[in-house]
Formats: sequence, structure tokens, C-alpha cells
Amino acid sequence: MGRGWTKVVPLKAVVVGIVVVVAAYAVHRNWDALVRGFQELPLWVLGVAFALTVLAQGVALLMWRVVLADLGSPLPWVPAARIFYVSQLGKYLPGSVWTIVGQMELARAERVPRRTSLTQGVLVLAIAVGAGVMVSVLLMPFLGRETFARYWWAVLLLPLILVALHPPVFAKVVDTGLRLVRREPLEVLPTWRGIGRALALQGVVWLLLGLQIWVVVVGLGGDPLPSLLASVGGYALGFSLGMAAIGLPAGAGLREAVLVVALSGVLSPGLALLVALLARGIAVLADVVVALVAAFLTRRTGDLPPDVQPPADETPGRSLCPPHGPPHRSSGPQA
Repeated sequence: MGRGWTKVVPLKAVVVGIVVVVAAYAVHRNWDALVRGFQELPLWVLGVAFALTVLAQGVALLMWRVVLADLGSPLPWVPAARIFYVSQLGKYLPGSVWTIVGQMELARAERVPRRTSLTQGVLVLAIAVGAGVMVSVLLMPFLGRETFARYWWAVLLLPLILVALHPPVFAKVVDTGLRLVRREPLEVLPTWRGIGRALALQGVVWLLLGLQIWVVVVGLGGDPLPSLLASVGGYALGFSLGMAAIGLPAGAGLREAVLVVALSGVLSPGLALLVALLARGIAVLADVVVALVAAFLTRRTGDLPPDVQPPADETPGRSLCPPHGPPHRSSGPQA
């Protein structure tokens, strides 16, 4: 094992340790909402809501793998689950960058270049926000006048997001950023097919998370039909805007505020706030549980095998080009 790799495991341990502590604190902060949920709702409602949240996280992992494979670094399910779920706890730190930092460090052990992890992290975030805005814009007429009055400007984000997700535009922006940090440009560019599949999968994620909200709303006495579209659209809008708010840990506050407004037409303000806080508590609990399960199931993969070499782009400014010219840039992984 090279000298550079002796520093990877301690750094990974620090990253994982920090996010676990922060996630535990997040569970503690949301514990009152969970307790009140147990008091106000039947146990089966909470069980179904939790199951839908975990199922959504499973689809999110599939989307994450699709994007990584589209950038030329496919991973098997087990290491992908460990990297994705453990690094997701980083979103409870202030700033949206810590999830990407965690992914970069954990994926490095699987020989995924940091530039690829960085690009994938940014692209996944853009796809998640883009799909959320698309869903919420489509359902905006069903979210009530107050929601439209406060968040009509989200409609203006849609064309900007679509332009940013255009593969040549995205690749140009990423290559510019990589040059600024003295990294070589991407060898494998994102494709329309990969981004399209990821957007479709993220749409399923928003649907499942919206159904989680809907189950709780109905359990509290909300009208099933009107509350369905409000739950899906309101949660997609609140979550995506919260993700875009880089300074807020996991969109804290903004996500709940948007959801309360969206549910104001089907629940009283007090019950709408309870739904928002309970959704936060369930999400935190599910994040911690799946991360612990993924880490436990893959605990033997934490050490690098002796023959693993560092990714070629680990040294800043080191050229990846062979002596006879630059590397071939392809659109998507090769068959």
C-alpha cells in the first residue's frame, strides 16, 4: 500500500465520525416531534411513513448509481450503499458541500477519482433540485393561492435548471471549475440518457416522500384526495428549495415553512406544523438507520486491498494525459 493511502482510513474515520455525531444530534433535536407523533397517530401510520421514506432512499441510491455509472465509474450495490448512505449524514452539517466531501473520501477507496465524485455530487444535487422544482411546478395549481403567492418565483427556476442540466453546458461548467483547482477535465461526459434516467428516478423519490406526508396528513384527519397533490407538490417544493439553500443543514426551517403553507388548505396550521416536524424526524431517523445498516453490512470493506492504487488524479496538477496527447473524452460510459 502506497504512503498516500495510509492517510485515507483515518480521514474516512474522521468524516464518518463527524457526520454520525451530527446526525445523532439531529435525532435528539427532532425527538419531541417523534414522541408527539406516537401520541397523535396510530402506530401503523408511522410505520407506513417510515417504510415509504426508506423505500425513497432505496430509489435515491439507484439514481445515485445511475449518475456515477454515466460518468464512467460504475460501482456494485454494496460499496455504493455504504458510500451513499453514510455520506448522506453530512447534510446535517451547515452547508450542502459536506455530503459531497464525504462521498469523495469514501469513494476514493473504491478507486473513484475525486474529480468524478465531485462532478457526480454536483450533478446529483442539480438533478434532485431540478426534479423537485418540476414536480412542484406541475402541481402548483393544487397547492393553494398562498403557496403560489409566496413561491411563484420557483417557476422561473425551471428553465435555468434545464439549461444547467444540458450535458454540454454542465460539462463546460465542471471543466472550468476543475481547471481552477488544477485538475484535468472529465474524460467521460454526462449523457442525455443518463440524466434523463436520473430525473425519472428522482421523480419517483419525490412521489414516495410525498406519499409519506400524505399518509400522515390522512392519519390526522385530512381529506385524502385534496391532500394527496398538496403533500407531493408541497414536499417536493420545500425539500428542493431547502437543498438549494446551501447554508441550511438539510434545509432546516425552509423545508418545513414551505410544507406548512402547502398544507394550509387541508389542515389547520398547528397540524400542518406537526406534519412538517414529524416528517423531519422520520427523515432523520431513516437516514441514521439505513446508514448504520449499510456500514454494518459492509464493515469488512473498510480496509483497502493491497493491490489498490490511488486514483490517477489524486495529485493536484498531475496530468492524466499520456505522452502522445490528451485522453479521449467520451459521452457516457463505453459498452
